[in-house]
Amino acid sequence: MIALPTNRDENWRYANLRPLAKASAEAVDAVNALSAAAAVALPAPLPEYERWVFVDGRFAPQLSASTPDSCASLLDARDAGEEFSAMLDAAMANEGPDFALARVNGARGDQVLHIAPPDGATANIELTFVATAAASAGTSYPRVQVHAGRRAHLRLVERHVSAGNADSAVNAAFDLALRADATLDHCRLQNLADAASGFDTLIAHVGERATYRLRTITLGGLTSRSTVMVKLAGRAARCELTAGSIANGHQTHDFFAEIEHSNADTVTREMYRGIATDRGKLGFNGKMIVRESAPGADSDQSLKTLLTGTGAEAAVRPQLEIYTDKVRAKHGATTGKLDDQMLFYLLSRGVDRRQAQTLLQWAFIEDVISRMDCQPLRNEVEQLVAAQLNEVSALEGLLGKP
Repeated sequence: MIALPTNRDENWRYANLRPLAKASAEAVDAVNALSAAAAVALPAPLPEYERWVFVDGRFAPQLSASTPDSCASLLDARDAGEEFSAMLDAAMANEGPDFALARVNGARGDQVLHIAPPDGATANIELTFVATAAASAGTSYPRVQVHAGRRAHLRLVERHVSAGNADSAVNAAFDLALRADATLDHCRLQNLADAASGFDTLIAHVGERATYRLRTITLGGLTSRSTVMVKLAGRAARCELTAGSIANGHQTHDFFAEIEHSNADTVTREMYRGIATDRGKLGFNGKMIVRESAPGADSDQSLKTLLTGTGAEAAVRPQLEIYTDKVRAKHGATTGKLDDQMLFYLLSRGVDRRQAQTLLQWAFIEDVISRMDCQPLRNEVEQLVAAQLNEVSALEGLLGKP
């Protein structure tokens, strides 16, 4: 039996793990999942993207639209992973509580989406994971592997949404490997139902001169936790991580990101923006490791949270472990309230107080949204954020701007 993490584990102190402990660990029944797919309403497809849809962790071919020459294929879990074991650091993938949920995913899930753009290829793929089942009926286990060939460019859009209001439990796992000069632009939206819980583990191995860009927005679910582990293994490898979240009501959103510089001239740019309202709780732990073998590494962290409720909480922790003198490292972390001077300025110009507060919150979170490369998804996210801030009309003139 795999031991689940607890709040006594250092990197899980701010996560809400109660829904995970209460959910059935069994995978959602395949027959029930395919039956539920018939009633699912999906977001509009993205132009020029092939679509792969999964309902409660199971592939739904009737909702999907792939191309004959697709670089993506569905595998039985027993046939996946052997090639990746040679690419990923086995110790990193199998030790400690941070990977416990990924190990559960590997033990319980039976389908893996394998995406392997060959050398020099370009591909656009949209993944939509729909949760419908109650947690008592089982957990959904989405699993994706990406193996990008040399000079390949993959644009990957990933959505996690709900059909209905069930307290669904989702435990997703992603394994990413980028060979030399490959680029992966990865946009992620989590907008599960209010009672659902979403957990995901992402492991990335970035090769020489390769670039991994992750833009992630977390809005939904009663509780969520993202664990991201990136190894910049090749010379001049680069990672850009941009994350944003809004926690309303009693929501808890937690994020742990560890980026390891293990070769020379590697670069990290990390930005987090979070807004907690009412009694919402946010946590972001950004850990940078610069090995002795990584002279010339360049790391920059900017972590900021905004509290707009009397019971709101946030904890942001930048961490640096540096084992060489030849490095540039900059980090900053702040938690605060709305800027009184900016609020006074807007009020003095006749802007209603509630609208002024919304505009300032929008400007704060837009730092993250504006970095999403897929314009249709960005428009979708902006509409969802405006609704989350309860002021769609106040922001109408700002939505959909390139």
